[in-house]
Amino acid sequence: PALDSIVPDEFFNNQYNGELNSVIRDKNGIFWMGIAVGMLAYNYCDTAFGGFRKIDYRSGMPFTFLTRSNFFIDSRGYIYQGGQLTTERGFFRFHPDSIPEAYHNPLPVVLTNFQVRNKDFMLDSNITYKKAIRLKHKENFFSFEFSAMDYRGPEKNQYAYMLEGMDDDWVYTGNRRFANYTGIAPGDYVFRVKASNTDGYWNEEGTSIKLSILPPPWKSWWAYSLYGIAFFTLLIGWRRYDLKRQKLKQALEIEQVEAEKLKELDSMKSRFFANISHEFRTPLTLILGPLEKLISTTNDKDCINDLNMMQRNARRLQRLINQLLNLSKLEAGEMKLIAGERNIVSLVRGYVHSFESLARQKNISLKFNSDDERTLIYVDNDKIEKILYNLLSNAFKFTPEGGEISVSVLTHPVGPYYKENTTEGVKIIVADTGPGIPPDKVKFVFNRFYQTDNASLGDQEGTGIGLALTQELVKLHHGDITVKSHEGKGTTFIVTLPKGYEHLKPEEISAVPKAGDADEEGLKEFEFDNIPVRVEKSPDPEIREADDGRPLLLIVEDNDDLRTYVRSYLDKEYLVNEATDGAQGLQMAIEYIPDLIISDVMMPEIDGYQLCSTLKTDERTSHIPVILLTAKAALEDKLEGLGLGADDFLSKPFDPAELISRIRNLIAQRQKLQKKFLKEFSLYHIPQAAEELSMDEHFMLKAVQLVKEHIPDPGFTVERFGNGLAMSRMQLHRKITALTGQTAGEFIRNLRLQEAAKLLSQKTGTVAEIAYDTGFTSPSYFTKCFKEYFGMSPTEYQRTSYP
Repeated sequence: PALDSIVPDEFFNNQYNGELNSVIRDKNGIFWMGIAVGMLAYNYCDTAFGGFRKIDYRSGMPFTFLTRSNFFIDSRGYIYQGGQLTTERGFFRFHPDSIPEAYHNPLPVVLTNFQVRNKDFMLDSNITYKKAIRLKHKENFFSFEFSAMDYRGPEKNQYAYMLEGMDDDWVYTGNRRFANYTGIAPGDYVFRVKASNTDGYWNEEGTSIKLSILPPPWKSWWAYSLYGIAFFTLLIGWRRYDLKRQKLKQALEIEQVEAEKLKELDSMKSRFFANISHEFRTPLTLILGPLEKLISTTNDKDCINDLNMMQRNARRLQRLINQLLNLSKLEAGEMKLIAGERNIVSLVRGYVHSFESLARQKNISLKFNSDDERTLIYVDNDKIEKILYNLLSNAFKFTPEGGEISVSVLTHPVGPYYKENTTEGVKIIVADTGPGIPPDKVKFVFNRFYQTDNASLGDQEGTGIGLALTQELVKLHHGDITVKSHEGKGTTFIVTLPKGYEHLKPEEISAVPKAGDADEEGLKEFEFDNIPVRVEKSPDPEIREADDGRPLLLIVEDNDDLRTYVRSYLDKEYLVNEATDGAQGLQMAIEYIPDLIISDVMMPEIDGYQLCSTLKTDERTSHIPVILLTAKAALEDKLEGLGLGADDFLSKPFDPAELISRIRNLIAQRQKLQKKFLKEFSLYHIPQAAEELSMDEHFMLKAVQLVKEHIPDPGFTVERFGNGLAMSRMQLHRKITALTGQTAGEFIRNLRLQEAAKLLSQKTGTVAEIAYDTGFTSPSYFTKCFKEYFGMSPTEYQRTSYP
């Protein structure tokens, strides 16, 4: 079709100022039109850009058309046109197919830079290759720079960008190549940019990058979670407070009712203790009276020892009953204070001196000191005596041998035991070097009937009456008692008594004694129930056993009277050694290897359970039968002891005949085991399943194999045998004897004889040669031993084996 029928004249007049110089149509139907600044190509079938495409110097054309110069096309399709290059004129030709249709090709776009607050932002890689950027909440002022990858006419490239989540539509910027954003709210965005080429063809895909602006910490998800948790916590807290307030209100009402019931119950309890204590005193009086009569009339030393033991323990029981009665009187308000003016220094010194004999027996250093020689205060002699007795007996009970007890009387308000602003008074300080009290137990020591339930204290644990009574007696004097203790270092009790008499009621003050009487009044000897029984040290068990061959027993018990009591029934039939606690018992068991051990459960340092467990897991002592004695008769306590390897269990009090019977049974069982070991463990009969063997069977296996390795060596003595098994000569002797009934020397010799019998039956040599081959140094001694063991001479044995 004709050009003017397709493109109206107004198009040229409006777009190119009517500068159309010439027109020609190629074989493809495309119109080529010359204009003053270049050339137009028009394809009426292409409507993407209105059919027109402009080609000028920016498209690579180095000339301009001459005015009034026509196009010419030849048979090969080349188009000729006159033109001008600077001042020179001429013509040029081109083939339409050689000019690419670039306007159909999308133009690539890339990001070239990223700035935050007008400063380049440090990224871990080039912005062109980044897929996402993460910014802090303060980094919300930023800008992007971008560029189209077209260098023919970059000023003709057009750009448009959009920040998804912020912009509703594309922002067209012409040829401006950057985009600025300020004050962007935290969130996730996508920045997109696209560009058009010089022909106006837009790359709709463009490029994009994800952008995340983090919220401030107070607006983050975890902050809102904390806000929620705090809100619900406050809500729950308020609700719990309200419920607690209601419960406290109800509890207060209940406590008022319970207080009345407890008061009534406490009164009933006090009456019960008072009544039962009175009931106990009558039979105790009938026990102590005949005991004193028997002690004064009998001359039998053993009988006197038993009677003295009975008297000591009866008096101990009487003292406990008296303490219960005193507590009952205090609770009932029936115990009255009758205070007189006394020299407290002299009074305390006298009581301390009465404990010196006990200190010597226990090898404890007892010291007294005072900052003054005479200080008069109002006290009740009888009650001060009870206070000092309980504190000192408690200190002696827990102070070990070689320890120290100090008693101080401070009559002036100075020193480390006084606090600031303390009223004038006298302090009596009793300090010991015992094991101390655990920090969590200190506050309970003055509670009635409180016990630490600590097995390490053993028989010293006490009843929890003495200190409770002491506190009540101190309060009766309007004084105060405190305790300071450091575990492992010792305990200090501080009694503070006020001076003067203003704090006392008139009926609490007795007549003032005459001058000079106060210094010596009230002194008397105490009868202690915990004085150790004097026992002669047992001779060395190896020497005693050599004398009479009796089994050796070890008694491990921290109560002296009970230890003496048990021993008195065993001394005639057995050799007996004694240990005063678990640690000493373990040491003596390893040193002497007794035939049987009788042990208490509750002992200081190492209790009976620990002792039993240690003995049963030690190769040197694993064979020793152990009988545990305990006051705990519950089934679970017995199961615990038996589970640790104890061979028997007796509850206190026990029948001595039953104890003796059980000892005999265990020793008889051990003798049966000796026969079993002799049968099962010989030189040529060794159990194969070693993993199923007991500790004693493992020991026998090692012993047999060790002797077997040294049978030809005449120098393999008992000492070398013990060294090979990591035992002393005496330990080895006791262990082998307990398991086999043979001495260590007999054990070695009999295994040599078993080897000799084998060699004789095989006729490997003469009798003399076999004697030397099995470690004997004398053929005659070999013959003698062989005949004793097998009942025939070596020659007869050889002839019998091979007739």
